[in-house]
Parts: sequence; structure tokens; C-alpha cells
Amino acid sequence: MNKLQARELWNQLKKRKVVRIALVYLLAGLLVIPVATMLFESFAVPPFARSVLLSLVFLGFPVALVLAWMYELTPEGIREDPAGHIESVNRIEPYLADGPSVAVLPFEDLSEDQDQVYFCEGFAEEILDALRKVPNLRVASRVASFLLGGKKPDFREVGSKLKVKAVLRGSCRKSSQKLHVSLQLIDTTDGSLRWSRQYERPLKDIFDLEEEIENSVLKALNVAKPDPPRAPRQRVDPKVYDLFLRGLSCFAKHTTQDNIYARQLFKQVIDITPDYGRAWATLAYTYGYSYMYFNATDVNLAEAKRTSKQAVKLAPELAESHVSAGIASCMDQNYKKAEDEFERAIEIDPKNFRAWYFYARAKVHEGELERALKLFDRASRVRTDDYQSVLLQAQLYTSLGRKDKALEVTREGIDRVRARLDIDPADNRALNMGAFALLRLGKGEEATAWMWSSLKNAPMDSIIQYNGACFYSLAGDIRHALDCLEHCLIKVGNISREWLDHDSDLDNIRNHPRFAEIVRNFPE
Repeated sequence: MNKLQARELWNQLKKRKVVRIALVYLLAGLLVIPVATMLFESFAVPPFARSVLLSLVFLGFPVALVLAWMYELTPEGIREDPAGHIESVNRIEPYLADGPSVAVLPFEDLSEDQDQVYFCEGFAEEILDALRKVPNLRVASRVASFLLGGKKPDFREVGSKLKVKAVLRGSCRKSSQKLHVSLQLIDTTDGSLRWSRQYERPLKDIFDLEEEIENSVLKALNVAKPDPPRAPRQRVDPKVYDLFLRGLSCFAKHTTQDNIYARQLFKQVIDITPDYGRAWATLAYTYGYSYMYFNATDVNLAEAKRTSKQAVKLAPELAESHVSAGIASCMDQNYKKAEDEFERAIEIDPKNFRAWYFYARAKVHEGELERALKLFDRASRVRTDDYQSVLLQAQLYTSLGRKDKALEVTREGIDRVRARLDIDPADNRALNMGAFALLRLGKGEEATAWMWSSLKNAPMDSIIQYNGACFYSLAGDIRHALDCLEHCLIKVGNISREWLDHDSDLDNIRNHPRFAEIVRNFPE
């Protein structure tokens, strides 16, 4: 058993109160045995009774530990302990290869000044998100769909790459009072038109229009609406909604600067409409992402907690509110609250990728690696083109000493990485994580080329540089590993001195004199 396996076992024993039960049982035994011995002597009990008592005490110890592992005592009585399994893991329907599927491409901007791209993309994303939540319908992710959605896409190619049977494309133009939208639903097998429609509505009716479009697309795909219906979206002034969509467009880019722009826009939305719960949830995302990936400051953590708390208060019916609260709770190391929030998010929206993915990350932080594996697996099934949730499983299997399983998921992960790079060759995260996968598969030359490309493309990205240090350390290239580590900023997301001290990927360079000198610059 390696260190990580031992740590996970210890965390499980504590979480299920096995350690506490063991201590209580031992203390009770130390009291019961001498007292019973005195009573036996006073009442002249036969000697064999003492042997029976000792046997019962010793035999009862493992039984008590097994019961402590399986059950817990609550105010409602004894119930099976859910800590060892995932309550919501079966709430998402299995993916059916022959079932209905669709990709929503970014809508084309038909404005004269071509300055409404953010609105057109945001409007398309809202339609995509509404369709994504419908049971028995598979919807390609925003990332992949928007990457392939050029002005003149090859629909057969889109269908092949995204594994969907239909594509929704469109265009829109917004004026101060009117919204013009043109949509087509196209069959990807032969390029034929399944359905088309043009709309011209007052801008104030944008929420009704979104619902009407969703209903029309579902009817054309022959898919039933959810029953019972979802809670309706909160309606806000169109100008506020325009700001919100602009913020979503920035946040979707996931860069440090765009994250800051998105935050400013969401703050403007809240200044105008303080009770817009969805804006509070997305604002909380910007702080949570900053803390995890860019800058792990106390301010970002405090703001993530404050804004997500407000989101849950104002919009408890939104999965996004609970996901943002789960992220903040995990970063605050309040893992019980994080678990409750993620479970609630999944209950509301079983197809919410962020809920499954960040729930899994929380379990990694907590040291529950087996449970994290199950959650990452669910995330990978919810978003079938995501490579991160698969490759992170490979890392966990490696840490648990299950090398055969690690290789199995690595092969699946690298297939997904290649599919992403086929769509977007400049995806640095794919190159960076894919390099580790290739190294694990013994393809060192290609792995090094991918890692070098990601480092060259992002010289100021501290996460990429840190991953480079880990990669070259594992590959045995000490000089390049130390160079990458030196190029990291003072903080890499929420990686600090403590993380550096325990990251096994760096073991090959840990005893080098340069390592100690570099690490001194990282925070305690």
C-alpha cells in the first residue's frame, strides 16, 4: 500500500467514525473487564465465565468496527452510511448511441457593425443549455460546437466529429427594440433541412422566444419536454440580460483577463438588478476559478464564499448556485458542505458537467480517491468529448497502484485529446495534459513535442509551466524540470509550498540543490 492509498483509507476510517468507535470500544473494554472481574470474585462465578467474557469482548471489537463502517447513528435512528457510495450517481440516464442528438452552433452576427458576436453566441448558448437539460437528448458541448461552428461549416463533418445526428445553426440581429432570428435544423447524415423558422420579436420578449425555440427544436427532434417542467428562468430587463450574455461570452474563454472582464460585467448586472440570482452564481464562478487556477488569495476565497452564498439564497432552484457554493466550500476545505452542495446541484440538474467534475475534484482534495474516480467517470459520460475528466482518472489509478486500469483510461483520454486537437490544434490545455498521457503510454518523443508546444505557446501561464516541471521530472529531464519550476509565478492557483512538498511528480528533482532554492520563493 502506497502513501496515497494509506491516506485514503485513513480518511475513510475517520469519515465513517471507525476510529472513534474503536477508541470508545477499547476504553469501555478497559473499564468493563476489571469491574466484571471484581464482581465475578465477589459472587464466586466459575472461572470459565471470565474466559467467555474476555472472548466476547475481543470478538466484539472487529464486529463493532464492521458495523461502524457500514452504518451510522443519526437522530432518526441507525441508517446505512452513504459515505462509501454516491447517492446521485445513477440519476443520469445512460447514453444511447442510437438516441436523438444535436449540436448548437454559434449564431452568426448579422448586425451592420459586426459588434454583436457576444450576444449571438450568448443567445445560442442559452438555447444549448436549455436543450442540454432535457432527458434522453444528447447535446454536444459548447466548447466543441462553437469551435466547429464557422460561417460555412460542413455539416457532415460536424456530425462525424461531434457524433450528433442534427445541427442547429442560425443568425440574429438585435436593435434597440427588436430581435431578428433565423434558424435551421439540419440532418448531418445527408445535409437535408429538417426544420427552419424566422422570428421577429420585441426585445422584451426574448425569454419567451428562447422557450418557443426550445419547444420547436424538441418537436422537430421528436423529443418530449421534461416532466415535471423545469423552473422558469428569472426574467430581467433586456439591457441587463445583454450585459449578462456579454459576461458569459468572456467567462467561456477561461483566461485570466477574460475572467476579470466577466466579473466586472456580472457586477454591473448585480448593481442594476441585485436580486438576479443567476448573476450572483456566475460572479461566484469567476472568484472560484480565480482561486483554483490563477491566484489563490484570501480575497478570492472570501468573495467566492460570499457571492455563492447569495446565489443560493436568491436562486436555490438553480444548479449553478449550488455548484458555485460547492466550489467555494471545497476551496475553504469545508468538504461536508461541498458534498451537500454538489449533491443538491446534481439532484436539480443530473446532466450538469461542472457539478460532477468539481465534486470529483473535491473528493481528490479530501483524499477519497475511489469516490473521486466514480465522479470523474460520471463527468466524462455527461460530456463525452471532455478529456480532462478521463485523464485525471488515469492519474488517480496510478496513485492507487492500479496501472492496468490507468493505461486503459489513458488510451481513452488520449483519443479524446486527439479529437479536440483535430478541432482546435491550439488547445494548450489539451497539449499539456495529453503530453502526460503520451508519456504514460511510452510515446516519449511525441509527448515531449506536445509539452514543448504548450510551454512555448504559454510562457506566462504558471499552471502550464508547473505541469511542465512535473512532466520533465517524470521524464528524467532534470534541467528542464527545474527551469519550468523556476518560471512559475509565486502562486499557481491553489498550489503552494505544502503542495510542492507532497507532489510525487517532483520526486526526481527534490534533492537537487536548485530545487530547494526555487521552493524558498513559494508561500508557506
